[in-house]
Amino acid sequence: MDETLLKELNENIKELNERVRKINQNVFNAREAAEYLRIGYDTILRLTRIGNIEYVANGSSYLYKKEYLDRWLDRNKREVI
Repeated sequence: MDETLLKELNENIKELNERVRKINQNVFNAREAAEYLRIGYDTILRLTRIGNIEYVANGSSYLYKKEYLDRWLDRNKREVI
């Protein structure tokens, strides 16, 4: 392949990756949401099943908007000693 074409393709890939990162930075899967909240994976699944935390169904998995997670944190604040 032509070096110029490879360079152009590489730049396009970088741009697409940046766009995807910006889109996804506010949406988490269950593992990412658990990490964000600093709780266990099983705990977030339990909270989801009992309706304690908002989510969006994605087939058989769950997606969590950052705003949902932040709202849950606000509702469940505990005083730190």
